[in-house]
Amino acid sequence: ARMAAKIARRPRLQPAVLLLSLLVPCTALRGAAARSGGAVACIDSAVQHRVPRWRDALPRGDELDDRILSVALPSIANLAVIPLVGAVDTFWIGRMGDALALAGQGAANQVFFSTYFLIAFIPTITAPLVAKAAGGGDIDGAARRVCEALFLANVLGALGTALLVLFPSPLSVVLPPTAPAFEYARRYLRLRSLSLIPALLSSIGFAAFRGLLDNVTPLRVSLASNALNLVLDPVLIFGARLGVAGAAVATAASEVFAG
Repeated sequence: ARMAAKIARRPRLQPAVLLLSLLVPCTALRGAAARSGGAVACIDSAVQHRVPRWRDALPRGDELDDRILSVALPSIANLAVIPLVGAVDTFWIGRMGDALALAGQGAANQVFFSTYFLIAFIPTITAPLVAKAAGGGDIDGAARRVCEALFLANVLGALGTALLVLFPSPLSVVLPPTAPAFEYARRYLRLRSLSLIPALLSSIGFAAFRGLLDNVTPLRVSLASNALNLVLDPVLIFGARLGVAGAAVATAASEVFAG
């Protein structure tokens, strides 16, 4: 209260009194400011508006909250579904009972996703561009942004695919060529990399739908592609006796389906 009274004697520091009104008990600060004469109205205003300001931050169950939930919940679910592709492969390869196959698949996935995320800036910038164009009523402009992103993804994705298929050198960064699991990793990576372009295309499609505030469609596509991968993995790994290569083919097929 003494500090508030000292600050309140200086009219030019009245914003500091307003700040203190949010930290110091209201009755003590009001009594101190009453002796200063100049900051009573400022503090009264802060006291009156402090509670509504906190209430405004709470959900009210109105139309705006419903719209936020309709956008946020499918996005959260989609982010939870996407990692299941790698988890499904890990599960079925683990059922092979070959530790080298599991180690090779893990190393190959590290290289694949490192390459993917180097190019995945395209979907990140596509969503706000589409949202800006669609929000202004320029649907043709939004379509042009999507087409530009698809073209760029095809070019960079083709370069990344060629690098991963033709040159195993990126794999040697995480796994020495003399390692027993290297051959498993190379076999998995070469087939898995064929899905790089479809994975980028599906991500751009998801970003475009997010820009239009439609997060349900990407979730449905993710669920369908993961279901396909879940079915194809045991069929190709054990039924067709392709082993690690079967897991890569199943994952690539599900990515192509999603794209």
